[in-house]
Amino acid sequence: FQGKEKFHKTVRFAQFYFVDSFILLCCGAEFQLLSFHLDTTKDDIKRYKQRSVCKLVQKFPMASTVEITSLSAVNDFYSYIVLTAGSNRALEVFDLNAGCSTAVIPEVHTRSVHQICQNKGSSFSTQQPEAYNLFMTTAAGDGIKLWDLRTLK
Repeated sequence: FQGKEKFHKTVRFAQFYFVDSFILLCCGAEFQLLSFHLDTTKDDIKRYKQRSVCKLVQKFPMASTVEITSLSAVNDFYSYIVLTAGSNRALEVFDLNAGCSTAVIPEVHTRSVHQICQNKGSSFSTQQPEAYNLFMTTAAGDGIKLWDLRTLK
């Protein structure tokens, strides 16, 4: 990839998003939405010239945290929801369709969340549509918590 953007901190997490249309990555207290184009043309004369590009679409800062410790977004189907957890022990819900944060849950665990898992469904069983509103968080020494996006409890 060619990109003009330099990262000010270590990129801690990256994943494809929105059925492989974008890339999400965490850098410090923000995550970034990037668009990309992979050049697959075969040309022996110009094969050393890099023509695949990656461009910044938008940055999403997490409120009052130093660093994002976990991020979750579904890539298997079209979902606008991105969940982030920060070093301040808060969880923040972003709606990328609206382009902003929609909710903050303070002090989700007694320590920083190190894993968020959204319900992505299964190809082996069917679920009620409401089940896709569920997600889990876990922190070292604090167990697992099951959450509902509709109530944030």
